[in-house]
Amino acid sequence: MKKQLIVLSALASVLAFGQAALAAENVQGENNSQKTGSLIESAAYTEYQVTWNAVSGVANYKIKIVRVDSGDVIVPVIDLGTERVFKDVPYLKSNTQYRVWVAAYDSKGKLLAQKTEVKTTAGEIGGIIRWNLGSLN
Repeated sequence: MKKQLIVLSALASVLAFGQAALAAENVQGENNSQKTGSLIESAAYTEYQVTWNAVSGVANYKIKIVRVDSGDVIVPVIDLGTERVFKDVPYLKSNTQYRVWVAAYDSKGKLLAQKTEVKTTAGEIGGIIRWNLGSLN
């Protein structure tokens, strides 16, 4: 109970400080609408999803995402079952290229089709962006 009270008190302090800082900025600024707009824009979050067309005879799909410039693995090889929309893409840096690989396998583990595409992220525009790879070869 005591820990919960301490956590709640700390949270209330943080929230109050944030509101006070925002109010102070709005009072000091000459053009409040521009400042408020810039605060909202910087908080915009863009969610990326990857989709592709169905492959006949598929038992499971796999996906991997790698940042092109650094080689960092953003999404390791993940087995998706028969799902054709990957929504668990972590935060991606704006205006950056990523190599997206998707493969389809049959029930015996035989590769049926695959595709690799390089995709570039947009700026922090907010919303959901779907990268559709189309048909796997």
